[in-house]
Amino acid sequence: MAEVFIHVHFAADAPVASDEWESMMIELDAVSQVLLLLMFTAGGVVLGRIPGRAGLLGRVERAEKNAAAAEKLSVEHQRSSENMWERCRESDEQIRTLQLSVVQIPEIAQRLSGVRDLREIPEHALDLCQEIFEPSYSMFYRVNKGQLVAVSRRGSCEFNVGHQLEPGEGLVGWTAVKQLPITPEDCEHENAVVKQRNLDRCMPSRGFSLTLPIVAGERTVGVILMGPSPRTMPHAREIGRTIAMITAVAITSTLVLKKEQLMAKTDGLTGLLNKTSIYQRLVDLISAETPPSKVSIFLLDIDHFKNYNDTNGHLPGDELLQGLGRLLSENSRQNEHIGRYGGEEFLLVLEDATKDEALAAAERIREMVETTAFAHRELQPGGAVTISGGVATWPLDAGDVDSLIRSADEALYAAKGAGRNRVVVCDSSGSGSEVAAEAFALDGELEKIE
Repeated sequence: MAEVFIHVHFAADAPVASDEWESMMIELDAVSQVLLLLMFTAGGVVLGRIPGRAGLLGRVERAEKNAAAAEKLSVEHQRSSENMWERCRESDEQIRTLQLSVVQIPEIAQRLSGVRDLREIPEHALDLCQEIFEPSYSMFYRVNKGQLVAVSRRGSCEFNVGHQLEPGEGLVGWTAVKQLPITPEDCEHENAVVKQRNLDRCMPSRGFSLTLPIVAGERTVGVILMGPSPRTMPHAREIGRTIAMITAVAITSTLVLKKEQLMAKTDGLTGLLNKTSIYQRLVDLISAETPPSKVSIFLLDIDHFKNYNDTNGHLPGDELLQGLGRLLSENSRQNEHIGRYGGEEFLLVLEDATKDEALAAAERIREMVETTAFAHRELQPGGAVTISGGVATWPLDAGDVDSLIRSADEALYAAKGAGRNRVVVCDSSGSGSEVAAEAFALDGELEKIE
């Protein structure tokens, strides 16, 4: 590269003319332009190229594209960050909901375990489902005589209380058969046969979110159906299964308690009320705050029961007592209470019945027993199983329970003494005791003859 040397000499004492000064400045200006050009050219050489207008435009265009891409990437990152925060908020809400549900489980168990009325358990179970899942509706089906019957409902649904389904019929019936919780996703994965045979029938038109089988041991005792829910519930199936399990325990416990209470009240052989229970029933009627105006009783006894036992054995004797208990139970009418009073004695309590009405009921029972074909009846005296009984009415014949039973017992012995297979009405005049005493003596003589 050519070297350029510029020498400018100024004489200290020599004056410079103005024309020479102007000429010098012009030369210096030209020289500076050349220097700038050389510097720019040298810079282009160092960079590898001499930029032109087209190059500058290309760089500007690329810079704009890079800036647009960076801006787009920034927007995407911002949107992703917003979505992430939204998911975090949803997760926090789900966690809080799950925590609330977990906290409520002990309360669920306590509330359901405290229910002792079998009819109240479905109501409490649906209340809990509504609190936790917030479905648009919920229904409780109980198994009754082999069918699923809707016994309780919350919210609006096309199925009403009393709606009945066979096991396997519709969504509820299929849940009862499978004994597993079912979601809409589970229905989608079922095979075509199940969909056509089971699920297509009685499917809720408003949709559903979950069904829960109530299983006690190996037996389905009920099904809970829940409608769509706006709440996203993590582990909904597991929480629902817990509710169903607690409900099943509550139902089982109530049934066991009811059975124990029933066993405490009933006679183990005949299934009728035992002596304590039938006596208490009579006490409750007479001592009620507003008792009926009259209460009659019919105390009856199997004729020649000792002969039946001695001839046929004690096991057939027990079977005779069981058969008579079934006969009395199946033919008792409204406001009639029947119980085994001891041995071969039975007591019928008739609410608000006059003495004549009680006598008519007693005769109806006596004739029914006489004409029933009990086993070994032909070996009994007279070729039939018969009864004798006494009728008494409160307050006409007695002022309290014990006196009333004693009056009926005296009339019973009078019937025995009069030849058996008959009903005697208590004589409220007071002569009944004397008749009963004579009848008892005659009865003893008859036993000796037999």
